[in-house]
Amino acid sequence: MFQLHHMFLLYNLGVWQTLTILLIPTIYLLRRSIKIIYFNVLQSILKRRVKFSDCYSGKLKYVGGIDISFIKDDAVNACISLVVLDLDSLETVFSRNKMIQMTCEYIPGYLAFRETPHITKLLKEVQEECPMFYPDVLIVDGNGRLHKKEFGLACQTGVTCDIPCIGVAKNLYQMDGCLRDDDHKTAINNLKIPGDKFEIRNKDETVIGCALRTTAASTKPVYVSEGHRVSLKTACEVVTKCSKFRVPEPVRLADILSREALRQSEKK
Repeated sequence: MFQLHHMFLLYNLGVWQTLTILLIPTIYLLRRSIKIIYFNVLQSILKRRVKFSDCYSGKLKYVGGIDISFIKDDAVNACISLVVLDLDSLETVFSRNKMIQMTCEYIPGYLAFRETPHITKLLKEVQEECPMFYPDVLIVDGNGRLHKKEFGLACQTGVTCDIPCIGVAKNLYQMDGCLRDDDHKTAINNLKIPGDKFEIRNKDETVIGCALRTTAASTKPVYVSEGHRVSLKTACEVVTKCSKFRVPEPVRLADILSREALRQSEKK
C-alpha cells in the first residue's frame, strides 16, 4: 500500500510540475500582453499633449543631460545621473546622481515606461531643492519622435515633466521606411562639418528626426529628434552647440558620472 500511495504522489507531483512548466510561460506572456495594451493606451493619451515646436519663453540658458547606467549583468540595479551645463560656456553648474532599482522590465519600443518614472522623480527633487539650476531644456539618451509611434523616451519625459526635451541616440531606430541601408550610409558619408545633417523620414514620409554630425573629429552621426516643446531645428542647434565629442556634453558627462558612481558603490 505504501508503495502504491508513494507512486500516486509522485505521479501527481509530475502532473503539477508539467502544468507549472506549461503555465508559467503562458502567464508571463499574458501579463506582458496586458502590460503592452496598457502602455499603448497611456502612450496614446500622452501623445495628444506633445508639442513638436518651440514652446518655451526666454533664452535657453541651462541644458541638462540624463543618463542611466546599470551594474554589470544586473538589469535591476542602476544609477541615474543629471548634469546641467551653461549652454554658452559649457561649464557644469549642477550635477546629481542616485542609485535606483528598476521596477519595470525592458520591452522594446516601451523604454520610457522603464526610465521615465526615475527621471521624473530626480527632476522633481532638483526643482524643489535647487530650482536655480533646473534645466531650461533636457537631453535624454534615447529617441523622441524618431520612434515607431513617434513617441519615444524624450517625448514621454518631456510631456510628463512638462519640460522642453530632446532625444539623442547613438544608433538609428530602424522601422518600416527607416533603415540603415546603402542610401543611409551614403548620406552619412556626405556629412562633412559640424552641424551637417539629413532628415530621417518614416514610411509616411513624415520627418521624424535628423542624423547630425556634431564635431569635426566624429565621423559617426547621432540621431536627434524632438521630444517636447522643442522644434527639430532648435534641437539640432542645441545638440551641436553643446558637443565637444560625438555625444553632447550633458549626456556624456552624465554617463561618466553614473558609471563612476557605480564603480564606487561596488567597492563598498
